Amino acid sequence: MTIATIDHEHGRRPRLTGVGCHDLPESKNTSRLLRDAIPSPRTPVNLVLDGSQYELLLVEAPRVEASELRSAVRWKIKSLIDFHIDDAVIDVFEIPGQENRPQGQSMMYVIAARARRIRELVDLFEEADRNLQVIDVADMALRNLAALLDDDVRGVAMLHLERDHGVITVTRQGNLYLSRRLETGHDNLGAEASEQLVLEVQRSLDYYDSHFAQPPVGSLRLLPGFAGCEQLIETLADGLDLEVSTFDPQAELDCRVALPQSELNATLIAIGGALRREEVSL
Repeated sequence: MTIATIDHEHGRRPRLTGVGCHDLPESKNTSRLLRDAIPSPRTPVNLVLDGSQYELLLVEAPRVEASELRSAVRWKIKSLIDFHIDDAVIDVFEIPGQENRPQGQSMMYVIAARARRIRELVDLFEEADRNLQVIDVADMALRNLAALLDDDVRGVAMLHLERDHGVITVTRQGNLYLSRRLETGHDNLGAEASEQLVLEVQRSLDYYDSHFAQPPVGSLRLLPGFAGCEQLIETLADGLDLEVSTFDPQAELDCRVALPQSELNATLIAIGGALRREEVSL
């Protein structure tokens, strides 16, 4: 479990005041760990789900009233998820910039998670007497990190690699346009896998260019914190026609604490979750 604490102050860069990485106990002492890691029961908590705990689906937006949207979406995704729709809790978010697309071709994202697992997490925070306000996903955490960048005005791609898979997002002016899972993770990086990753990133950027009436992405930022990061930057820069660099939290945040280099990758996702301020949940 990785925790990041952000102080928001209007007109100033977000201030990172705390980070921590904790091994989750196999016994039922997780609530005690939460109480120790989050000292005050009044502190608002944004929880970012692990990528294995939800599915993000791109679907055609149903042509229904807003009040009927979630019900219509449930029918659309019931054959797309690997668990029963009755055990699903869903949320939806629209993709901006589709006003000029033909009727019936507007797309939207649906987040689907197992209701049982969400209930377990909510119960855990209630048992620990901690103030869980938002249940978020890693794709949105990446959006929040991208929103810190000057490049987000034009459009920026973010690449996050976990052990066995990756995620690429494309955002512009704080809006998430594209999020796509990639088959390559940092544990299996090699010459062939890195070249395959370049192709997957290029396909994602091509999809963005062809499906949204937005300027081309100007840069790609890779979340650091794994072996081979610098070599991958070189491979991506050689294979893509845009600026490629690592995401530097020290340049974008007012960091009052040292970042744990051994867990930097996960810490950045926690920071992205803590950056969210609006109260929207699954």
